Amino acid sequence: MNSFDEMVEKLNDYQKEAVTDESQVALVNANVGSGKTTVLIAKVFYLHFKKGVKYNDMVILTFTNKAASEIKKRIMDAETGITEEDMPYFGTFHSVALKMLKTFLEVKRLGYTAEFTVMDPDELHEMAAQLISEEGFRIKYKNKLKKRFEELRSGKTSFGRMKYEDDIEALWAALVEEKKKQNKMDFDDLINNAEQLLEEEAFCPSWIIVDEFQDCDERQLAFMKALKGPDTKIFAVGDPNQIIYTWRGSKRNIFSEFKKEYQAREFTLPVNYRSSTTILEAAKCFLADGTVLQGTRETGNRIALLNHYDPFNEANYLAERIAELHREGARYRDIGVFYRLQKQSGILEEVFERANLPCEVSMRKTLKDIPVLNWFVKLLKAAVNENDTGNLISVLKDKTFGEGLSKSKIKKVVVDKTDISSVLYEKVKGFQKWCIEAEHSRDLYGYFDLDSYLSPTSAVFGENKNYVKNLIQLIFECPHAQGFSALEKIKDFVNSSALYGVDIVKKNIHVAEDSVKLMTLHACKGLEFKHVFIIGANYGLIPLCTGSLEEMEEEKRLFFVGITRAIDNLEISYYTSTGSGRVQSGQSSYLYKLPKHLIQGPDGTGEKSDLQALRREIKSNMEKNPENDAHHNDKLEKVKVRHERYGLGTVESEDENTITVQFEGYGLKEFAKGFNPLEYLIE
Repeated sequence: MNSFDEMVEKLNDYQKEAVTDESQVALVNANVGSGKTTVLIAKVFYLHFKKGVKYNDMVILTFTNKAASEIKKRIMDAETGITEEDMPYFGTFHSVALKMLKTFLEVKRLGYTAEFTVMDPDELHEMAAQLISEEGFRIKYKNKLKKRFEELRSGKTSFGRMKYEDDIEALWAALVEEKKKQNKMDFDDLINNAEQLLEEEAFCPSWIIVDEFQDCDERQLAFMKALKGPDTKIFAVGDPNQIIYTWRGSKRNIFSEFKKEYQAREFTLPVNYRSSTTILEAAKCFLADGTVLQGTRETGNRIALLNHYDPFNEANYLAERIAELHREGARYRDIGVFYRLQKQSGILEEVFERANLPCEVSMRKTLKDIPVLNWFVKLLKAAVNENDTGNLISVLKDKTFGEGLSKSKIKKVVVDKTDISSVLYEKVKGFQKWCIEAEHSRDLYGYFDLDSYLSPTSAVFGENKNYVKNLIQLIFECPHAQGFSALEKIKDFVNSSALYGVDIVKKNIHVAEDSVKLMTLHACKGLEFKHVFIIGANYGLIPLCTGSLEEMEEEKRLFFVGITRAIDNLEISYYTSTGSGRVQSGQSSYLYKLPKHLIQGPDGTGEKSDLQALRREIKSNMEKNPENDAHHNDKLEKVKVRHERYGLGTVESEDENTITVQFEGYGLKEFAKGFNPLEYLIE
């Protein structure tokens, strides 16, 4: 019996039907906890073992490196002798596009060479800042360049309250040319350039398989379309109830539009194997389309609903409660604490540290979190890409680790090449030749004489040296790069570090494996925990805003995602004193949606959930806390809001019943708090 036969015996009827289907295009609506990854892997096994499709004739597209790694590992475990080289196009959208651009797509048509390197978002903004300085571009909202670039791609050249357009289009055109000049592509370039070249290429895989289809944006859909040949089949798996990234490009109606465009055959995986029926019943309250969730587990514990005075009291309670769970046998890594905004993690980290509770904040970190690594990786990028003047200049002018060269000195060394006094510059320029000729080319540390640059007299010299040496070891021990030359390994690393920098940071800061996971509701998607705590369930956090209907529906889906991460136990809490004029005291209206028979109150009884209680709570929420009046009034002028019709505005005044807002072009508008249509913009 092969791996597929063993797997298929465990599939339910819904899963088997999807796995064995061979429609030209299939769309699988995989409800939360329904075995989506199992179905995706079973599909790959079915095509390979039953239909003889080679792995290199499939393109598997995921949204996380973790998901791609899990799929490849399962395949290598199932079939002896299979390596990652046999699955060249299994990975994230960006990594697959990068692979194609590095191998068979002719990037020279676009002005690049195959030796191009990948820029991280920070590099793109550093390049933009340099161009603004050199060319004198007139740019407004410079601190919002990322958002402005995103809007520019969709044709919007103005931003915020701009009355007149600036030079953003000219800056963008200059960036496009500068990236080609320095032979570098950013994340979006990988997808866009691969799509453009694929339209002229005869490469057509037999199958395209897509994970987390609901997260696709327009560029990724276009990339898939360019990959698809006349005989290529598509198998896409996702959950329309987990569309929570429309703010970064995913499409609200992606399932219906995709089904219509490709006449896709639709399947549903309705059976949830993860959560207790209590948790599933609560989650159903936040589904807008009446999706059926079939549970297979017992009723389980009721949902705990707690009120804390403020975030500090809540953090102390959580520390005590989690310590108690651990004493009772729970592993720290089986506990997740979710919040709406990343800044809410600060008080939790402080309190947990004092309580000696191991915790890990889940967020995408960059190499800037460790300055010496940030500098060293820039050094490597400049060394492997002879056109990368941006990182070269950054390395040379750095006063902490580089040579601290002035702007005029850098011009003589890098641009005019009339000054040959920079040792580090000569090392960078001679690096590729050294890599080929050196007997021990792994000794990067010695080649660059890094002891001289890491300040031996500094108190952190030893720590910085260990960071760099550990990173060098990581470069050369990377499993998928075995068989590469030293130069190829370093090139592979600098590109991978741009795409997956978080793995590097974690390996260097030694995060405890058994630790409580702290994360935003967005970050928790795809995970599961035996014990889940959702904190700050106050209006202004959960939900974050009261903007358009589409935004409100997405907030509900986000809360649904948080609830359904829980396997056995779920606790939700809210504050009496929020400490913010943008967040109302008292429980969110979302909590009234939960059926009272599912709720365990602090006294061991079910929470009240009648209409009168709701009205009393809304009235109570309108009352300000006296102790916060002075602070609130001091900050009032800084509170920004958005209205669906009137746009951006500033809160001018408020009392217990109304809010008055100044809108540019519309003047003062007054709103009743009980029916507040404003989105508070929390910075």
